[in-house]
Amino acid sequence: MAEKSVCVTYLLWLIGGWFGLHQIYLRRDRHAFLIWSSAAGYLGFGLLRDLWRIPEYVKDANEDPRYIEELIKNMKKKKKPPYNIFRQFGGVVVGNLWGWIFQLAIPEEKVFGIDFSFLEFFIPVAIALGVHAVGNVGRIQGSFLYPLIGASSLLILKFLDVEGISIAAFLSSALFEAKAAQWRRKPRPKHSLCRRMSMLGLCVLLYSSLWLSYLYFNAEMTDSSGESIKFRDGVANFLTSPLWTDFKRTFHTLISSLWHRGWQETWKQFMDDLDPFGEHQALKVLGLENNATQLEITAKWRKLSKEWHPDRYVDADKKLEAQEKFMEFSAAYETISKIKTRRARKNNSFQDY
Repeated sequence: MAEKSVCVTYLLWLIGGWFGLHQIYLRRDRHAFLIWSSAAGYLGFGLLRDLWRIPEYVKDANEDPRYIEELIKNMKKKKKPPYNIFRQFGGVVVGNLWGWIFQLAIPEEKVFGIDFSFLEFFIPVAIALGVHAVGNVGRIQGSFLYPLIGASSLLILKFLDVEGISIAAFLSSALFEAKAAQWRRKPRPKHSLCRRMSMLGLCVLLYSSLWLSYLYFNAEMTDSSGESIKFRDGVANFLTSPLWTDFKRTFHTLISSLWHRGWQETWKQFMDDLDPFGEHQALKVLGLENNATQLEITAKWRKLSKEWHPDRYVDADKKLEAQEKFMEFSAAYETISKIKTRRARKNNSFQDY
């Protein structure tokens, strides 16, 4: 097996560290999954720590003789691994995160007539799995029993009506450090890349399914008036909204243009659809077509300005509405006029040239 490179590892950390690519390269698949599933190790802290730990990880992956010799000395000198605050903190974070995600994923309402609330009794298992996964990274290992015992304290806390996932995660991690942590004296068996990626993909699929379950069954959206709607219903409404319909139409038009007319014409059409200067929107406000002349624009603006002039209204609400309309029409006219003037100057300069 080819030796791992520090430079390649740092490069993978830079371009795909958030997904744990550097750890996959070093055959530390468990570590890679933990980084990905915990937002780069608790909002990037774990990924940042890897920055100065990479040289040691590479030595471990290459089974560097000096590194192995020092490791054996430590194993002989210390019966069990020394306490590591980063390992315990990581166990608390991941155990807490996995426990919360599992709880959020349990449907609050019956699905096909089945009440899934009984799954709450398995939240301690999710917490213990997170703690156990962190504790079994690298040259450290430990049984699943002790973190499960610590996580089971959640059942007592729930009986006392205390929201205790974080407390249970802390007790689970503390018990792992105190009772379960030991040296991994035999190296892990080496598996093929296909098998490794299959296992990693399965873990990603299971973890993602928890998030999808939460988003579909329990997640809610709240509008400006404070009214809530299920996230799935909000997404369904969005997919039938004019905004999404316009986006799909524009996207399909751009793809068709790219296929038949090339990059240059497609980019020109894209900029027209994007409307960076607000010309199309201004014409829409005035109720005009895109090919309207300056005379038509001016005539339309004068007509609307006269119709919606605030001085024509006595009622306070109508007067306020008219004032807003009047300002909107004036702003649209000013936008179009500036664009037309700029284009006229540009055309004149080309003609003079």
